[in-house]
Amino acid sequence: MKKFLIVLCAFSFIGLPRAEAAAPVIRIIDKPHINADGTFRDNDLDVALLPTGRLGKLVFGPPSSRETFVIDAALVDEIIAISQGATPMKITAENWLYRLKNTTRDNKVVALPYGNPDAKLLQRIAPSELNFYSRFAENRLQTFLDRPIVAERGWSSGRSRLSQKFIANYSDNRRLLTGLATLTDAPEVNELRVRLGVVLNPLLNKEERAYFSYNKNRAVRDISNKLKVISGKYQITSSGAKLPVTLVNNFETATTVSVSLIPMNSRMQIENVNDVELAAKSRQQILVPVDVIAPGTTLVVAQFINSKGEPAGLVSQLNLTATIIDSRVAWFTTAAAVLLLLGAITQSVRRVRKVRHEK
Repeated sequence: MKKFLIVLCAFSFIGLPRAEAAAPVIRIIDKPHINADGTFRDNDLDVALLPTGRLGKLVFGPPSSRETFVIDAALVDEIIAISQGATPMKITAENWLYRLKNTTRDNKVVALPYGNPDAKLLQRIAPSELNFYSRFAENRLQTFLDRPIVAERGWSSGRSRLSQKFIANYSDNRRLLTGLATLTDAPEVNELRVRLGVVLNPLLNKEERAYFSYNKNRAVRDISNKLKVISGKYQITSSGAKLPVTLVNNFETATTVSVSLIPMNSRMQIENVNDVELAAKSRQQILVPVDVIAPGTTLVVAQFINSKGEPAGLVSQLNLTATIIDSRVAWFTTAAAVLLLLGAITQSVRRVRKVRHEK
């Protein structure tokens, strides 16, 4: 009887349907190949997308409904860019994308955070960005595949070896772009913001991490310069002046901004300017009242502030030099001169008395 039960159990395990076993996981991931300006850094995808290539083998096999596809939407976007260009690889990219849609049609699809960044590192240094990358990737893949998918935690793998220097660069760039996104709804701001995550991709080697970090640094600097206060030097010759400060909006969308103006000393008083409407692709000059308290030089730190009163975007510098003496300053200066004169007279009288006493 015992032998019969053992044999029966053995046949039961052998007869388990494949669906009850753990579904194979197919990862559609790769290191980034595209620069911040949309140009390709290399041609590595040309071979990888062929049916016999690294990525081709993942989608050109026989279709199945028992697999889980874990996909980086940033890689799919790169391949879409190839399919839309006038290159010899256009047809290869189109075929690969067609096969990806068909192969995943009846399978579970999980969207990795956009750019496949190191999720554990990102959770530590910028958890809000990890959520942003996940939502962005989910929407991107759902649009491409034209079907619901999920963006679940726990599917990322690998560790980034990004140095502390480049982690600091990433954090600075992220803060600039998240701040800029509160000032304008220009789509290229969020597009660049989400692409920052590629520098945390675990598949990058040391040279590639440095390359993409510097590439993103330049891109963030360029896009930040599209919406800013122009730095400048000003000569003030009256106690009450109005500075012609220039604001720039080189985005394709209009916006409304406020300007924070902070003098670094008490020689001059200047107030913030609120709710300035900037048209798309425009340069606008505003007149900012300045009250001169004392002559000399004052550095004014100028920066946009968003609707919550938070500073955002690049910091600019306005160097103000006042050569006029305010009436209040003149009064104090005259009083000080009188006191100095009285002091000098007092000293002279004391000397004369001392000389007479000695005689």
